[in-house]
Amino acid sequence: MEDSACGCGCAATEEGVWPEQDKGAMRFLIGTGVAMLSYGGYVVARRRPKWLPLWLAALITWFTLCKYLICTRCENYGEACDFYYLGKLAAKMFPAQPGRTLDTAGIVAEGGSVAVLQFLPAIAALGKWRMLFMFLALLGLNQATQLNVCCRRCIQCSKDPWKRDTCPSYKLARKLYR
Repeated sequence: MEDSACGCGCAATEEGVWPEQDKGAMRFLIGTGVAMLSYGGYVVARRRPKWLPLWLAALITWFTLCKYLICTRCENYGEACDFYYLGKLAAKMFPAQPGRTLDTAGIVAEGGSVAVLQFLPAIAALGKWRMLFMFLALLGLNQATQLNVCCRRCIQCSKDPWKRDTCPSYKLARKLYR
């Protein structure tokens, strides 16, 4: 097989199998995600405790419904994928949905849950500038790491046309890294 133009070695791998992601990059990605979610939950619980059930519902939705509507349709379903290794989690919870693509329900579930997870802590922190700055710094670090670790590899290696056509992160990463 010929070498991949992207430099990640995708073309040199077996069809449908991505090369393994750097473990250090994955640890950093997962660490930034845990830090952002932990601090975001703390901010909501501390500043607006009545909002905590909504924030927790968004977290549960993101780890369940979104994995069902998105991860079960991905070419890396069941694998230790570049997106926080969540392909394996999805495989433990739900059967694969091969041939199905991302639809409006998946976009709404992902967008809505992520919006609550990210905006509720920021809104709750208003007036406490250090708290707001810390949350926004963790959020920014997590998003930049996600684009660099997950999304960059997706644009390099993915064969799922629905990612190219529908995923907003894919489109942003393509502009940044191509």
